[in-house]
Amino acid sequence: MRYSYQPIPTEVVDWHRREKVDWQGNEILFMNDGGTYPCRHCLKESGSSSGALLFSYQPILPKGVYAQPTAVFICNDDCKKPDEESEVPEIVYNRFVALRTFRENGMMDYGVNTLCDGSDVAKAMDSIFENDEVAFVNIHTALAGCLLCTVRRT
Repeated sequence: MRYSYQPIPTEVVDWHRREKVDWQGNEILFMNDGGTYPCRHCLKESGSSSGALLFSYQPILPKGVYAQPTAVFICNDDCKKPDEESEVPEIVYNRFVALRTFRENGMMDYGVNTLCDGSDVAKAMDSIFENDEVAFVNIHTALAGCLLCTVRRT
């Protein structure tokens, strides 16, 4: 395994489950319309029975000019993050996604960015990480642009 899919850290998820507002001061919303939501902690589709929380999150990476808050869902109930996620997570596999590539200094590598179906992400990651300049990839939903997870070299 050359890389791993990384969720939002547990301490960040726990904090947001306790609070009524997110880090930007926005109300944390409870969503429960019977649909599923892509949890950024367990990296699974969730919420169909217990709902989900929706809030604005400032990802840890990148730092610098490309840093931007993003809307994310997490399970309303406790969930467990994957121990070492080497397979394409369910929430990525089920969507059309944007792969935003970054160098270690936080600068985006425009020439390596790509759009693809989630079922093609493993192949795309193999190709992306052949480029030694790429330090990590943020996977976003292609249409809404929301962060799903970060992929880092291992």
